[in-house]
Amino acid sequence: MWMYYEIEYSLENVDFKTRFTDSSKKASQIKINVNNLIGMEPNHTRRYFVNSGKCKMLYADPFSPESMQIYKPAKLKVCTKQSDLFHLSFDRNTNRYSLHVNETILLPFGNGIQCNYSGISQRKIHATVYFEKQHELPQNINGVIAQCHVKLNSSLIQIIQQDAFPLHQVTKETRQTHRKQPKRQPSVIILGLDSMSRMNFERTMPLTAKFVRQEGWYPLSGYNKMADNTFPNVYTVLSGVSMIDEHAFRWKKYRDARMIWRDYIRAGYATAVTEDVISIPLFRQIYKTTPMPYNLRSLLLSIAETLKTYVSFGYDYCIGRRLAFSYVYDFCVQFITRHMLELNQPMFGFFWSCTFTHDSYNVATSLDRIFVDYLYLFEQLKLFDNSIVILVSDHGARFGKLMDLSDSFLEERLPLLHIYLPPWFRSTYPQYAQALAMNHNRLCSNYDLHNTLRHLLQLNATTPAMLPAVASCPSSQSLLHPLPVERSCEDACIVEHWCTCNEFVNVTIENNMRHLAEMIVTNINMWMLKNRFSKKCQRLVLTDVDKVEVKKSEMMQNIVTLRILFRTYPNVGKFRTTLKYNVQLKRIVYLDVPEISRINSYRTDAPCEWNTIARKFCFCYPNAYSQSKRSQIRHI
Repeated sequence: MWMYYEIEYSLENVDFKTRFTDSSKKASQIKINVNNLIGMEPNHTRRYFVNSGKCKMLYADPFSPESMQIYKPAKLKVCTKQSDLFHLSFDRNTNRYSLHVNETILLPFGNGIQCNYSGISQRKIHATVYFEKQHELPQNINGVIAQCHVKLNSSLIQIIQQDAFPLHQVTKETRQTHRKQPKRQPSVIILGLDSMSRMNFERTMPLTAKFVRQEGWYPLSGYNKMADNTFPNVYTVLSGVSMIDEHAFRWKKYRDARMIWRDYIRAGYATAVTEDVISIPLFRQIYKTTPMPYNLRSLLLSIAETLKTYVSFGYDYCIGRRLAFSYVYDFCVQFITRHMLELNQPMFGFFWSCTFTHDSYNVATSLDRIFVDYLYLFEQLKLFDNSIVILVSDHGARFGKLMDLSDSFLEERLPLLHIYLPPWFRSTYPQYAQALAMNHNRLCSNYDLHNTLRHLLQLNATTPAMLPAVASCPSSQSLLHPLPVERSCEDACIVEHWCTCNEFVNVTIENNMRHLAEMIVTNINMWMLKNRFSKKCQRLVLTDVDKVEVKKSEMMQNIVTLRILFRTYPNVGKFRTTLKYNVQLKRIVYLDVPEISRINSYRTDAPCEWNTIARKFCFCYPNAYSQSKRSQIRHI
């Protein structure tokens, strides 16, 4: 059998669509009829997150028997069992932080104890300063590393404790002037949990889930991701622009795109963007090219180079005595306190966490208590009296045991999204609160969330037409306006492969299905060859076809949409793809290779390749391992 491939390849148009002309019709002959279908359920037994003529988004039970069978709560791994030797205080009159020593902890060590600190600013660690009991810190540093030690002899010391703290400094030079608005402006705080579906959130974080069921919180059960991994999903929320294909994406476009926080800065908002992954940051290009008033990037790098770290799943889980997660949320506490409570200045904050949730579906159980305690602390700080808070994720689990469940397709595509509106906002803008409640079970996407962030700066836009359209998705709109009841994935700018609106039924796997899967694997190999990734990555060979489904609404049509789950060699690569097949002509008419999902981890399979698309298909040749490239790899 020989296939001729027509590949449209254009970097400028970011178009990597592969179409097929088959010279062997026998090999690709597939019969789709009622006799091939299995496992069909009557409609009355089904539940839906979204149920309209254009969207049938099936409900996934967080506590289904199969999901609870693999559910195992994780125990929190603490970074230290010692009591805190140091703590900070802040004097609003002098606008200074002070560092304090808990002398009770030092009593067992007797005399000869010395304590010091080193300030940190812009990746520079300043000279050591010795102090006793407490010390007022200078304003020109954004972090501090402190330690107390006892001298054992002239050349040897015993460190009693080392610790580090972020310092959110607001000086006259960095303080932004809040432009007077005709009406009160809400602060906006985004709290992101990586790889957290709404189902796994309910299952693994019950305390937090209970917190967001309080009055003022609005769940968006129709929120559907529009891309594969973290960056393209988050990027669209923050910029309103789609990456489409990371392989062809030009960083110039990234730099030139208007990130939403720029609009908030221009409106007089204090702005912070930070995350708990420091070695492979989500926004590494931003740190190089975009002025950011407040972030932890340089501080955490300096602390991690000085203090011991504990690495889990490739991430710095502990940095010194503290969780990497805690640095981000302690910084968030300072950010809220300085700007909202003390300066009465509106804030825009984006706080993203990856270390607990990205690589394990159940480790979030150990984060739950910590996370909800921060939410209660935010409540004490009156954050929920003044601010709109968005609890969101980029996608669900993309590999691991959850991908073996029957609802894995939904798990991967339905991220967590809850939006909180404070009481004053609900009373001032009741129509927006009503619209958000109405949108609970309507299809929405990353573009709609981006429009919502834009809308919060233009609250006089009382109708969708008053908010300028986003060029990448003109049909998107703010979640504070009622979404159409009849809305398709195409309307929401979600491509077929990521769309959860369509009902599929299983097809019996026969030999002709295996031939179809072999053609898919051949086209993956052709894509890797065409784009020059095959020098380092081995050729894939089909081993098994695990599942084939056909779109229910197209069963009697000439062109049908199929979803296929298959495995490959070398090692084990598990993949899911969506394609269109012409039954009459007996050929594939549409397959987008870059959109094919890898649904098992490839962290150890592709250390030689950093491209986020090629890595999905890459099993490195033994001699192709490149240690230098590993530092460029973000989220598998």
